[in-house]
Amino acid sequence: MIQTDIGPLDGNSWESLIQLVFKKKYDTYQEMIASPGDLGIEGVVLLDGIAIQCYCPNEDYDTKTLYQKQRDKITKDIGKLSINEKELVKHLGDCIIRQWIFITPRIAKHEVHAHARIQEKNVKEKKLEFISDDFQILIKDLNFYIHDIRQLQMIGGEQLCFSNSTGEKITEPELTTEYDDNICEKNKIRSVINEIYKPKNHDKLNELTKKNYLDGYEILRRIFNQSQELYERIAKLVNNFESEVEELSITWEDSPQKLITKVEEKLIARFNNCCHISKIEHEDLVSITKHMVAKWIAECPMRIE
Repeated sequence: MIQTDIGPLDGNSWESLIQLVFKKKYDTYQEMIASPGDLGIEGVVLLDGIAIQCYCPNEDYDTKTLYQKQRDKITKDIGKLSINEKELVKHLGDCIIRQWIFITPRIAKHEVHAHARIQEKNVKEKKLEFISDDFQILIKDLNFYIHDIRQLQMIGGEQLCFSNSTGEKITEPELTTEYDDNICEKNKIRSVINEIYKPKNHDKLNELTKKNYLDGYEILRRIFNQSQELYERIAKLVNNFESEVEELSITWEDSPQKLITKVEEKLIARFNNCCHISKIEHEDLVSITKHMVAKWIAECPMRIE
């Protein structure tokens, strides 16, 4: 998966999106199913003579690597036009291809356009039956189709994301003397019940808070190792929620325990409202919530007075 302005994408999800865009945009668009083989075209607008080919990397490559992969993909698929000339004529009928559009989420380097001109010339020199004399290879990125994609997402009832979560993270716990003192101080206030301080309650709360703070991060570490995209969604959500926790605790007028309960309820609700995060088992979300509350107690975004 790669992160984009419209959310995480891989090769399959990118092609599916572009197929939907072209089916909605053009009445004469025909999808070319890659069976029994890929002919170098994933779809064609018969009336306009437009052929398309999609490419999306399955991981975030550096600029040089991404350019090489895009360049090689163009070369390979353009080469299929001459190899499959007879088969393509059967599919296209009288349609003459004027444009072959390579559609990718991000253009790595401007050199890809120069490569397109070379391949364009090669195709014209072959004098293929279904290729126009003014044949062009165009390179288009996500921004050419983002309005169409957003419209499709809204029609499909998808949640729209306009901020990037790439690189978001939750700092790992570190029980310093300062954090230990914060836990002890705040839990002492929590241990006053009916105006009576309960030292045993205090000791137990300290123990539980430290455990949730230190051990509770393990589930986030496993999520990161198994799905970085999901981890970054969680990180983005809790990091944004942190400022709300700080404001809520500053203005809180009820008991400390009711504050903590309120924060836990609000965070769980946020998790459940995200279609991606809500797929995590409820008990795991509870563990993440308890870890975050312990973190906010230790590291001070949450005030308890």
